[in-house]
This record gives sequence, structure tokens and C-alpha cells, in this order.
Amino acid sequence: MLRIVLICALFVSGASAEKINVLAAASLKFVLEDIKTEFLKSHEDDEIEISYLSSGKAYAQIKNGSPAELFVAADSGYPQKVFEDGLGADKPQDYVCGKLVVFSANKDFNTSSAKILQDSKIKHIAIPNPKLAPYGVAAESYIKSVKLEKELEKKLVLGESIGQATTYVKEGAAEVGFSALSMVIKDEDKNITYTIIEQKYYNPIVQSLIVTKSGKDSKLAKDFAQYILDKKAQEIFKEYGYDAP
Repeated sequence: MLRIVLICALFVSGASAEKINVLAAASLKFVLEDIKTEFLKSHEDDEIEISYLSSGKAYAQIKNGSPAELFVAADSGYPQKVFEDGLGADKPQDYVCGKLVVFSANKDFNTSSAKILQDSKIKHIAIPNPKLAPYGVAAESYIKSVKLEKELEKKLVLGESIGQATTYVKEGAAEVGFSALSMVIKDEDKNITYTIIEQKYYNPIVQSLIVTKSGKDSKLAKDFAQYILDKKAQEIFKEYGYDAP
């Protein structure tokens, strides 16, 4: 009898474990992994697989039938599109407000001021593709606001995501570039310098998440989404330079 009870208990435990797939903005690569680690401490039997890519590409994947249960974007526009397309389980929810930076991994270029962009020695400036990446939209807005579009036009190197644009700078393919504060604030490379672009030069980067239609019956997707919104995760976001939405 005891053996039957134990077998049933194991079966129930295994049955309650879940695995979900999450599509997340490339700018969240470091912070969301920390948040996932904390979350799974109380969900040891569950599994969360996160794919990091531009928010525009993530939206396209969901529209084309991606089975991802949760979408954590770098803006509010793409999650809203998911909802309007009838592909969300509920309305999007704002979770943080991001910050744009200009940075360099080259010790010869100190980016403690955004004026470094006008240095004649700089030949390549990495920028996330504005057609796909919200931080690219913010960077483009900044460039236009300070009237540098003509001066910098031939120097701009597009990355398909903020991750790729950031990699261009870190690997030396571009002397400086635009990124999210969260991608450089904890980097241990002592050659990295950055400056936060003043908010007045671009629209606030309010970031939203949405449980997709594929996740409407997933307790894990809903629990993880709620955790991202709650105090513990918000404290981690703050460590990476994000503001409350």
C-alpha cells in the first residue's frame, strides 16, 4: 500500500512540473537570467527556456505561430500589437522603464560624454536596428534631437538587435555604440565607459510583457510574469539601472 502511495505521489509531482518558452528582448539578457534564477529557487521542478532577440523579431515569431507562452519586450508597442492581434491571454502589463546609453569598450575613447560621437577618430558607431529594436528607435531619436543625423549617417553600423550592436562594440567592430544601461552597468571589463543619454532626447522606454495565447492555461507562465512585476524582481531590475514603469 505504501509503495502505491509513493508511486502516486511521484506521479503527481512530475505531472505538476512545467516547462515554458519565453521570448525576451535582447537588452534583458543579463537581468532576466538573474530574475529567472531567483524565481526557480521556489520552482525547482519547473523549467524556463528564454530566447533573447529583438522585440520586433519576437513579435514576428509570435504572429507566425511561435509556441512561446510569455513575451517580455523592450517596449510597450510590440506587446500591444500581440494583444490587438488576438494573440495574448490578457492585456500587456508595464514592468520597467529602460535607459539608453552611449558606450565604448575601447580605452582610447572615453564615453563619459555623448560628445565623443563627434570625434573624427571614430569611424563606426553601432546602433540597434530601429525597425526591430526599441532602443534603436531611442538612439535614432537622440541623434535627430541633437541634429547629428547627417554627420553620423555614414558611421552608423546596424545590429539586428541591441545584443548584436553591443557585441560590435565589445569586440571592436565599432569604436562606440548605443545600448541599454542594463547591458553595461555590471560589465567587469574595466575598459568600458558609458554615459546615460538624457531622457529629454527620446520617448520613455516603457517596457511591457504579455502572456500569449499559447500560455493562457500555463500556471508557470502566469506565475513568472507576476514575479517579474513583483518586489523581488523589481529590486533586481533596479540593480541593472531600470526605473519603475
